[in-house]
Amino acid sequence: MKKRQRFDGTMINVPSFSRMMLFIMPRKNDALVFFEQEIDVTDTLEYIHEVNRELIQKREVLTLFELILCAGVRTLVLRPRINRFVSDYRFYQRNRIEFSFVAKKEISDDGEEVTVKIPFSPYETLETVAIKAKHYIRTATSSDGVTTEKIVDFIDRLPNWAIKIVARGIDWLDAKKIYLGELIETDPMWCSVFFTNVGSFGLDAPFHHLYERGNCPLFVSVGKTRLVSVLGADGTVLQRKKITIKITCDERISEGVYMAKGLEIMKKLIEDPKALSQPPELNEAALSALALDPGTYLEN
Repeated sequence: MKKRQRFDGTMINVPSFSRMMLFIMPRKNDALVFFEQEIDVTDTLEYIHEVNRELIQKREVLTLFELILCAGVRTLVLRPRINRFVSDYRFYQRNRIEFSFVAKKEISDDGEEVTVKIPFSPYETLETVAIKAKHYIRTATSSDGVTTEKIVDFIDRLPNWAIKIVARGIDWLDAKKIYLGELIETDPMWCSVFFTNVGSFGLDAPFHHLYERGNCPLFVSVGKTRLVSVLGADGTVLQRKKITIKITCDERISEGVYMAKGLEIMKKLIEDPKALSQPPELNEAALSALALDPGTYLEN
C-alpha cells in the first residue's frame, strides 16, 4: 500500500484527466497560468487607518501588505482546494497554511535579502496577522537570522559538484516522503503561496515564474499604489487608489474556474476587508475540507 501521508500533506484522489496532466505537464513551469487583478484600495486604506487607531494603543500597526496576507489566508480557508500541491506525480492536500516572502534587512540597493516563512491559523484576523508577520520579519532580519539562511551559507562553502548533489538529493528524498526536519520546515519553497511585495519599492507587479524546487504552486506579486482617474456614477471624474496584483499558478492543482473564483474572493476581501477583523466561523465540514494539522498552528 502506498504511503498517503507526507509531513506537509495527505495524498488525494483526483479525476483521471487531472492525473494525466501530471504526465503531460510534469513540471510546474509546463503548467503556468497567469491572472491579473486591478484592485481598488481607496476604501481599504481608509479602513487600515481606522484599525490602526486601535492597534497603535497596543503598539502594533497594520500595513496594506499584511492585510493582503490576511485576505490570502481567508481565501485558502474558503477555497481549500487551492491549498494543494504536486509531488512525485501525486496530488496532496496541504495540511498547513504557510506563506513565504522576501524581506530586506536594510532598505537599500545593497541591503541583504532574507526569506520569511509564516505558518498561519485558519482563524487569523487582521490584528493577528499584523502581529505574527512583524514577529517573523524581526526574527528573520535579526543578527541570528533563520535556520534556512544558516544552512544556505554552509552549503555555499561547498564545491559546485557537491552543491548539485545536495540540491538533487534533497529533492529526491522529499519526493520519496523522507522527512528532512528543519531543512524543509524552514525552507520558503515549501509553502502554500510565495508573495513578493515590489510595491513597497515603488515598482509595478511583474509576472513571476514558479520555482521547480519545493512544492509551492502559487506566486503572487503585489504592485505599487497608484492614482487612477475613473468616471463616477454622476459623470464626474474621481481619483481612486489602485494596485495591481499578478498571480502565477500551477494549473494542475485546481481547475481554472475554482481558482478564478478563489482569486475573486481575495479581491473582494481586499477591497472590503471588514470581514477580516473577525475570525471565520468554521463547521466540521469546513475544517475537514481544509485537512489542516492542528499542530502546525496555534488557534486564536
